[in-house]
Amino acid sequence: MALGLFAAPTLFATRPPPADFAALAADYPFISYDRNEAIIRGLAALGLPLPARSVLRTDSDVAQLAAIRAGLGIGICQSKLGEASGLVPVLPGLIPPMECWVVMHEDLRGLRRVRVVFDHLVRALG
Repeated sequence: MALGLFAAPTLFATRPPPADFAALAADYPFISYDRNEAIIRGLAALGLPLPARSVLRTDSDVAQLAAIRAGLGIGICQSKLGEASGLVPVLPGLIPPMECWVVMHEDLRGLRRVRVVFDHLVRALG
């Protein structure tokens, strides 16, 4: 699943997007995770520690996306969601894709209506 940094276009109405992650961390409002240690450690392993200037810290992806859309700051979201929301990519390619699994109970595999939905989810998320 492709992930990226995104912002509302209004965030860059008075200044250009950051040139690199150091500039983002120093000078731009950031929407970040709060206690999701797996994501925080994963970003740190990429050399991307959470910026100190976080305007919102929450582990809710829905709340983060709403805050990004509202123009509160730059945040991480799925690339397809960011693009569909009309958000501006920031430092594209900085965050590598994340592995995503779509699973179902084996007893449901034979039900056509479940399989149709499952196959659609796999295509849409891929």
